[in-house]
Amino acid sequence: MTKLKTAISAIALAATLPVPALAQAPGEASAVPDTSCMYDCLIDMVEAHMDALAAGDASSLPLAADVMFTENNVPLEIGTGTWRTVQEADENGLVVADETTGHAAWFGSVRENGEAAFYAVRVHVEAGLIDEIESVVHRRTALPAPYGDWENMVHFPEFVEVLPEEERRPRERMLAIADAYFDTVELNDGQVFAPFSEDCSRLENGILTTAVREGEQRSAAAIASGCRAQFELGLYRINKRIRRQLPLVDEQRGVVVASGFFDHANEFDRYLLTNGAEMRTALKWPNSITLIEAFRIRDAEIQRIEATFTYVPYFMHNPFWSDAAPMPRFAADPETCNTSCLIGLSNSVALNLVDNQWQNVHWGEQVGYSENSVGIRVGESIWRTVTAIDTTPLVVADAETGKGVWIGRIEEHGQPAWATLTVSADGNAVGSVDALIRRSEYGAPYAEPTSAPQFTTLPAERRTSRADMLAEGDAFFDAILTNQDAPEVMGSQCHWFVNGQDMGDCKSPFGGPGLATIGNIRDRQLLAVDEERGLAVWRTFEDFPATNGQGYPRTFQVTEMLHFDGGEIARIDAFTSELPYGMKPR
Repeated sequence: MTKLKTAISAIALAATLPVPALAQAPGEASAVPDTSCMYDCLIDMVEAHMDALAAGDASSLPLAADVMFTENNVPLEIGTGTWRTVQEADENGLVVADETTGHAAWFGSVRENGEAAFYAVRVHVEAGLIDEIESVVHRRTALPAPYGDWENMVHFPEFVEVLPEEERRPRERMLAIADAYFDTVELNDGQVFAPFSEDCSRLENGILTTAVREGEQRSAAAIASGCRAQFELGLYRINKRIRRQLPLVDEQRGVVVASGFFDHANEFDRYLLTNGAEMRTALKWPNSITLIEAFRIRDAEIQRIEATFTYVPYFMHNPFWSDAAPMPRFAADPETCNTSCLIGLSNSVALNLVDNQWQNVHWGEQVGYSENSVGIRVGESIWRTVTAIDTTPLVVADAETGKGVWIGRIEEHGQPAWATLTVSADGNAVGSVDALIRRSEYGAPYAEPTSAPQFTTLPAERRTSRADMLAEGDAFFDAILTNQDAPEVMGSQCHWFVNGQDMGDCKSPFGGPGLATIGNIRDRQLLAVDEERGLAVWRTFEDFPATNGQGYPRTFQVTEMLHFDGGEIARIDAFTSELPYGMKPR
């Protein structure tokens, strides 16, 4: 009876406890597959998305209440970004689907403010509703990425052909083959892990990159034709790391779709091919490309590849995979780290960038580090590329904010760039570093840095109080955002420098078409104030939605410094880093 009473007691107790979820595969809502939207439905869903995008109206789409939409890995609200700039999409886009996982993808091009852009999108459907939209958009810029002729681009016909049963492979094998492609490209040194057909071809942003095109001499295809030959030669050794997921397998057509990043660390600027020939990197600095890529697999071989990719800040993350960790925050402690201490910490970080001497920096217990708003490990990225720094930098330190701002020239494999390093103190140690790097490849406005601007100590009668500088800074940013007349405090001799380039007098831009393109100035943070030299430095994020019919949506992280002299703004220095539209600070 004792055992029986114990059993009854246990049952009674269990009945009073919360009922756990029924057992199912990890990450899945139910053990029973969702059949609310099968193959044809998924194709219709992604095509409906493209129709809605071209119309600039998502109201017709069956969207989940918590739908997540990203554009070049930045979460945005539906209706912003390309939803406000795209007027047309290809009618013959490449479309594939996977009814097992509920994913569908589209590859092609769109017209945005009168210019073509290559576009790929992945959508996920659950319970008949679209709950994920992941898009990659590639525009024509000065950066060296393929940009093809969209009007004459032809998708490989093999992608739409249904394979005979004997030429198909199980989804697990297809995933392994596609993954082996990325293993081959990663640290590409001539070893080939993936099986390729003899006629394997690759289309990237509308350009065949495995076949020689007329007039080309320096392309990868001009050096070696075909997928396998290029990899055996080790052409893509710059790919330090490939982060990826493979969410879609279209079994009947033999297609796998992946999304991810190619991290080009560029820790070296030249390397040898397996035939002994020397290659030089196109870019001298760390960068990543984000991509959505499709593989057509026939008879267990990769036959065709189509990819859409574009540049993003180095080591950028995919928000569908994980949330970015926020930068740690530290309260200012002037008694522990005064202005001289902050200057020392800022100079120490900059000096030890050269030759990657990060271990010489006095770090705090928990450190945050970001470059162009992307968190990354200390010892990677510019720590491995910087070969020299400014010998006469400008450092603005402020014990009240607990931050020091280092501004000056850096060199990466000998190529100069502007850098601003915002160093926050954790006690008397470095708690965080926020690096903004501006290279020439992003175009004007830009002047090649020789050294940082210099400012001398002002006589007492020409100094502006901290409170007045902050109030006049508020008026300055408000006038930019509203595009009103220049603030009265703007000096008549004031000049505005952007990335070292003199843009002319400070008053003329106000009320003009240039500032009118700024949609928002957000996440403004005071970094440092130096009353003796009349300097006040802020970090802001400027959103350019391109809703005026020109250009494309983008965001700039800005280090903005105002120089006050005699109560007036005598000079403005801004340093900008272009980011994907809507990107937030870390």
